[in-house]
Amino acid sequence: MREAVPFLDTNAMAWAPGDLYGQFTKLLSCDPETGARTALQRIDPSMGYEAPPKPHYHSGDEEIFGVGGKFSFDGENWLGRYSYCFHPTHTVHGFKSEVAEESFFLSKIKTHLDFSFSDEYRDLRPFNLDGIEPERDVRVIGDPMQEDWEDVADAAGHTILRRLVLSRHPTTGEGAMLIELLPGFVSARGPHSLSADEEVFVMEGAIETADGRVFTPGCYTYKPAGTVQSGLSSPKGAICYVLHSGALDVVPAAAA
Repeated sequence: MREAVPFLDTNAMAWAPGDLYGQFTKLLSCDPETGARTALQRIDPSMGYEAPPKPHYHSGDEEIFGVGGKFSFDGENWLGRYSYCFHPTHTVHGFKSEVAEESFFLSKIKTHLDFSFSDEYRDLRPFNLDGIEPERDVRVIGDPMQEDWEDVADAAGHTILRRLVLSRHPTTGEGAMLIELLPGFVSARGPHSLSADEEVFVMEGAIETADGRVFTPGCYTYKPAGTVQSGLSSPKGAICYVLHSGALDVVPAAAA
């Protein structure tokens, strides 16, 4: 199982070179048994990186969140800062992969990362090799800021945060979302136990925890289900990318 990562400043980490020229990785968390991992990736055409020449697929779900740059899997839908895409297991994609400039993205994979090419093109849209319709389908959002976000209010009816669900499994609740904490945000929850694994990557602003940690842009945390979460605040506001392994229900800490 994955070990908890209470606090990690990815800005202070060195890039590890990948298998290809111009490809680099910062491994944020990993399950040594299943190979499931979350990593910050960098691809740089000026250093020799070349996009895959053929469509490909993976043996596990793949989730990508843009941190910067400009790249595409089809030459039409371009991904950059805040862009998101989800490819279920055995989904063939990358029919016309292109990288226009040095790009950075968070990558989450559900098993050991593999890379298998496919000679099937069909209608040039992602398709599943198993011939099934996955419950959690392909999802591509080029500009989440143009989507309809949900306002979340406190007990007094004041909006304290906004959120956008990027992808969610209809049965398990596993998924990803963007959360914007408005300036002055203070969590009204007391200590509670997380009902699902949770990963948070800060994109803008700062989040302060009750134990004195300050998460600024580029900071990351991974908390397994059962972790007791204390209060959070954001005096000036923040935007973060959140991944969760199931429905995020509040469980009293005493019941953990």
